[in-house]
Amino acid sequence: MKLRTWFFLMLILGACKDKYMPHINQPASGFLVVEGYINSGNDSTFINLSRSSGLDSIQIFPEAAAEVEVQSEQGASYPLTEQSGGKYAIDHLPIDPSQKYRVHIRTSNGREYLSDLTEANITPPIDSVNWKAGPNLVNIYVSTHDAQKKSIYYQWSFEETWQYNAPYISNYIYAPTDTAADFFHLIPRLDGVDYNSCWLSSQSTNIILGSTASLNADIISEFPVQNISYDGSNRLVYRYSILVKQNALSKEAYEWKQKLKKNTEQLGSIFDAQPSETGGNLHCTTDPTEQVIGFIGCSSQTKKRIFINRYELPGVSVFTGYEICMVDSVKRINEGNAFSDTTYEWVIDHLYQGNDIIGAKGALRACIDCRLKGGVIVKPTFW
Repeated sequence: MKLRTWFFLMLILGACKDKYMPHINQPASGFLVVEGYINSGNDSTFINLSRSSGLDSIQIFPEAAAEVEVQSEQGASYPLTEQSGGKYAIDHLPIDPSQKYRVHIRTSNGREYLSDLTEANITPPIDSVNWKAGPNLVNIYVSTHDAQKKSIYYQWSFEETWQYNAPYISNYIYAPTDTAADFFHLIPRLDGVDYNSCWLSSQSTNIILGSTASLNADIISEFPVQNISYDGSNRLVYRYSILVKQNALSKEAYEWKQKLKKNTEQLGSIFDAQPSETGGNLHCTTDPTEQVIGFIGCSSQTKKRIFINRYELPGVSVFTGYEICMVDSVKRINEGNAFSDTTYEWVIDHLYQGNDIIGAKGALRACIDCRLKGGVIVKPTFW
């Protein structure tokens, strides 16, 4: 996604009074954008291909029907399988750390692309992922080290998942009957599904880099990777989990990602770093003048997951996302009007007067069905 933002910045720069026309060989089909890396560990390798429609457009299109393969310097080849949305994948690769590797791409229009040969970097384990609660937010940190001082350049990403609950549980559904003498219009839910609890996930979007090049030891201690405010999201309302991923980079890959980070995250005022040309280590062998955007490295990846429970936080108010929910009391005569449109209001329970059922209690579906806030009701396997 960061590579795609590079094109947006060029559009923003075009808003200056003096129009600047960069001398770039722009192919008629747009620039090829290559994202991913060769995984030298036990996990799968994913390469994403997309294409911009040009510098004067922010549209990005998946590059389908391409042939993508990982090649070793001794001639071995490992083809990737095309998935949806311009994604190509292969399971565990038999990477030999003594060899160098690259990616070869042949697009549907017959053009071919190669990345530079690169060494396989071995990523050290993550020592710890810890968190600290402040007055306004929770900060999450990662620590690692390499006793042999071979890693030096690091990148982190993360996947976060959190559980949240809707305020109310729907125990019944409205079931009108044709029998006038039958007063039981509510029947228990038989699907056994709890629409009250959901899990929502997201992935990091910023480029998170760290280096020990200026230090005597290859030690990273409590490097910040994420912060979560109490009132900015519902991540901390019940239980939260973060899976931190760590990659050791080559110096060239680290410097390229630094440029990309500046071009996509740190521009916005005259005091920020000025945009630099962001190319990469990929080249079009069909037309050497064509610019390709992306950098393919080779690295293993290490991971560590932690959980944060709501009861572990200090006594602070946490945003729930459900600030306007309330229970409605509906008399039996009005049940049909209130609950027949199940997209609007759901039944919570019977409404009693003494021991007699006189109607039903209900609430807006948005206050019962947690899926409407983007989550799923299937509990993750790691939960």
